[in-house]
Amino acid sequence: DERAVGLDLQGARGPVGVRAGFERRIADNYTAPDEATFFDTGNKGTFGDPKYTDEIPFTNFEQWNGYAQVGTQGDFGTVQLYGDYWVNRHNFLLPTGGPKGNANNPPDGLGQNLEHGNLVAKANLVADGFVIRPRLSLQTSIRQSGAPNGEQTLDFIDDNGGFNDFDYPLDLKTDIYTGRLEVAHPKIGSVGGTLGAEVQLQDANTRGPAELQPTADTWNVGLFAFEEIDLAPWTLNAGVRGDFRTIDAEPNDNTRDADKLENEYVTLSGALGANVKVADGIALATNLSSGFRAPSIFELYANGVHGGVAAFQVGDPDLDPERAYSADVSVRVRRDRLTAEVTGYVNAINDYIFLENTGNKGPNGNLPEFAASQTDAVIPGLEAKVETQLRPWLHVGGQFTVLGGTGDGLGSDGGDGDLPLIPADNVQGFVHLTPNGQGPLRSPRIEVDLKRGFDKDAAGRFEPFSQFDEGFGPPFGTASTKAYTTVDASAESRFALGLGTQPSLRVEVRNVFDTDYRDFLDTYKGYALSPGRDLRVSLSVPF
Repeated sequence: DERAVGLDLQGARGPVGVRAGFERRIADNYTAPDEATFFDTGNKGTFGDPKYTDEIPFTNFEQWNGYAQVGTQGDFGTVQLYGDYWVNRHNFLLPTGGPKGNANNPPDGLGQNLEHGNLVAKANLVADGFVIRPRLSLQTSIRQSGAPNGEQTLDFIDDNGGFNDFDYPLDLKTDIYTGRLEVAHPKIGSVGGTLGAEVQLQDANTRGPAELQPTADTWNVGLFAFEEIDLAPWTLNAGVRGDFRTIDAEPNDNTRDADKLENEYVTLSGALGANVKVADGIALATNLSSGFRAPSIFELYANGVHGGVAAFQVGDPDLDPERAYSADVSVRVRRDRLTAEVTGYVNAINDYIFLENTGNKGPNGNLPEFAASQTDAVIPGLEAKVETQLRPWLHVGGQFTVLGGTGDGLGSDGGDGDLPLIPADNVQGFVHLTPNGQGPLRSPRIEVDLKRGFDKDAAGRFEPFSQFDEGFGPPFGTASTKAYTTVDASAESRFALGLGTQPSLRVEVRNVFDTDYRDFLDTYKGYALSPGRDLRVSLSVPF
């Protein structure tokens, strides 16, 4: 029962343009297929029946979203100022609590508040063949979470007409300041490219009594260059980037290893790429690259209950930065009414960071302990997609994705084992019909989409929510998931009603057959089903 309304305003005079808008959304609990629960059947173990079906409690939310921008353009180039802010208050269903209808042990949930703001000033300036792209930005992110003691009211306005101000034990605020400058130089012969620098400060502040991570500042300075040469039919490119990163944390009452709160990382990354046209509309492309990711404040210093994975989470201040080495090869086809691409790739990641279920319990004795850990990992994959216009009014296509991932020492015998959080392989297809409009119909469109998600086994105790597989914890639910097929369908059209404007109507049905399934990356897969049949109707009116 989600309701949404939005307004978007645009205007321009001479070289200056402006745009502003807002959107408001209110939604009740989502509904899954009305299947039997564990309390009805007693079926437990891996693929056991879920704890909740039908209406899933504590999944309602409210959301505000607003944005505004102003820009100008001329012979000098373009300049733009942009800002947006969204607020999302929602409830979150916890695995604790009992079945629906049990007054003595009802379902349990908590309230959360997420906010995000973004302010950007950027330009694209032209001077003597150079293109100069300065960019300044400020991002503000707030994550607040209530105590697990029942539903959090979501009303923004209280009974007295003022704003509700809730007391959130978990209160994290991060401000990110970024300055970036790119300079694209004129071509020197057949060589063109870009030089640049970026400076960023992340100010992470833990404000609530639930000090899941410490307050910390993260500085990052990067220098980079990218060059491309056109040697028809070949196009070659190369890039290099150096980064210097420091993290300085302030200890709190929960912080472990208070003598290890300063970390520095110096890294160099690079890439080489080539593209060659082998025939009309057919090209081959390949890339070799290296990259890095420094551990986050959370991965280094977390020490507390993390409701998102229903576990007590522990960081490791001695983590090394991840270092990735990647290679990919693609075949791309763009011919007449046919578009296709096949890409194979492999990523070798040294010191890959993941969460390890240690087998211990957190200090409260109720939740499993998950600790940040590292391994050397290999992630191979294959992706393919094809689209074709069989008739002027008939467009069909499909794609599939196969992804693997193993890490050293993650197997039950101490050898290689599966990485956690790798999505299930899937195949998708679509049919688009765009018949000629009849009567008041303008640009009608009918679409049918199909997705097949395949079986996926959880990576044992290394998988978040692994406690829901047989032998790990609760008797209900599952961490591994079975294959499923869902079908979505939609119809839309503009209408010429002689009103001086053409409103647009869209009707969409997701999960047409109300399929009973659990997606592998669904947060609620351990104790609830994924959403069932969903009817959406939207109306857009230009004026």
